[in-house]
Formats: sequence, structure tokens, C-alpha cells
Amino acid sequence: MKTVNAIFAIGLAIVAAVACRPSGGRDLKTETLNYEESAAHADLSIKVELPVYGQSSAADRIRAALVEVMDEQLSHIGTYEEDRLFPDYEGDMSKTESLVTYYRDKALEAIGRLSKEDYDERVASIEENDGLTEGQRKEILDEMPGWEYDFGLLKNRETDKYVVFLSEDYVYLGGAHGGITGRGGLTFDKKDGILVAKMIDPASLDAIQPLLRKGLTQYFSENDVEVTPEELDNYLFLETGVVPLPAWPPYPSEDGLVFTYQQYEIAAYAAGMPNFTIPFADLVPYLTPEAKALLGLD
Repeated sequence: MKTVNAIFAIGLAIVAAVACRPSGGRDLKTETLNYEESAAHADLSIKVELPVYGQSSAADRIRAALVEVMDEQLSHIGTYEEDRLFPDYEGDMSKTESLVTYYRDKALEAIGRLSKEDYDERVASIEENDGLTEGQRKEILDEMPGWEYDFGLLKNRETDKYVVFLSEDYVYLGGAHGGITGRGGLTFDKKDGILVAKMIDPASLDAIQPLLRKGLTQYFSENDVEVTPEELDNYLFLETGVVPLPAWPPYPSEDGLVFTYQQYEIAAYAAGMPNFTIPFADLVPYLTPEAKALLGLD
């Protein structure tokens, strides 16, 4: 579990690194911005990679979709409520640094405010607890953790036909442990910039069960612990016995489609995020028409 190592006052100078880097030999030019900031009781980091504005209509469409992801994630930072914590950006969308700086500043203000409210409530509860000695009370207060939010939206893979960005955030709100959130792998068609949201035909769920179970068996068999197919259900939380498709859409890698289940989605927190790769050849009958066209598997 990650821990918060340092607590600083809101408004202290922040380390910010801004860099542009090439897109790994492919033709989608991107800009990468990194920020690490601190409030009194929270740490915030942002790592975001966006297509350079104006290089093509498809790239601009991809960029706009990624900005929507950043907006959605950071405007609800530290809360699961539907209401936004701050308004969306209304400035010049072509200015990447201004755009990301806006979300950085607003997210820091939000997490700083919410973490202070949480801290004050916890302090009040501890101070009112008559069952604690002064020594115990001081120890708890001295070791009280702050919040942490790491926002990540980076390019994962690019080919001539598609590009994949991975949206993966880490959030810790002072409880027993942190967790991973985000949107997972986002696969875009480079021809038109459209997000291919469904790779697997949902109607194929029953037919794909052997492949999902094989992948999960391999995942749980790591670290010198061999799990047989018959033992797999002992590791899973399945009401009907059917393994669902993951909430995060599978995304293409060099070797096949990557399937990732979030914490608690099908297994205990201790199981981590079950993930595995299924070769393209095994998935052809179950892919959507859009996925087949994108992957050249028509």
C-alpha cells in the first residue's frame, strides 16, 4: 500500500515538469505533462499525455475524448457523488499546458479542502475518545495518514491503425488501503479518431467462458501456486458461476487482447487486479465487427 510521506501547507511551491516527447516512431505526435503537488493533508500527481492539437481531425477527436476523461476523473476527485467539484475548462483547448494546469489547480484545491475536512473530523473523534490515553492519542494523531491521488493518462501502444491510451488512477483516502480507478484501456481508430468501446461481442459471453477461465487460472497460478480449473471458483466472487466481461474494455497488445478486472470486481482485494492476455487468433469468432476491422482480422 502506498503511504503519504510528507505533509505540506496548501499553497507551497509545487514541483512541475512539462515535457514534449515523440510518439515512439508512429505518426501521432503527443505532449506529456507531469505534476507533483501537495496540500496540507494530501498529495496529488498528474501524468497526462495528449495528442498535439491541430495535427489532424482524427488526432483532435482523440485529444477531446481524453480531455473528457481527465475532466470526469479530476472533477470528482475524492468523491463518489454525481455532482462535480468544479466546472469544466472553458479556455483555449489548443493550449495543452493551460488546459492541464487548470485541472491541476482545481483538483489540488478540491482534494486539499476535502482532505482537511476529513482530517478535522478524525482529529475530533480521537480527541473525544475517552478510552485513549494521552500517549495513545498523540501516537494516533502523529501517524494519521493524509490522502493521495495519482492521475495517469498515458499512451500505451500505437500501430498504423490504432492507438491505445491507459487511464489508471491510484486513490487513497486515509482508510485501510488505497485502490485503482480510472477508465482502463482506451482504443482509438487512428483513421477517424473514434473510440472503439466494445472489442468483444457481449452476446458471446457464454462462448468465451473457457478463454476467460483459462486466463484467470493462469493469473491465480502465479508465484509458484498452481490453481486447477476446478479450484478457480474458490478465488472468485460469482453469483451465477458465469465470469463477466470486465468493466474496463479489453485493449490490444502485441500478443492479443488484455483483459483486466478491477479490485473487488470478481475477487477479493487481496487478489489484486486479475489480468491476462488472450491471443487474437482465439478471439476472432467473438470480436465485434469494429474490432475485427481495427485489428485487421476481418
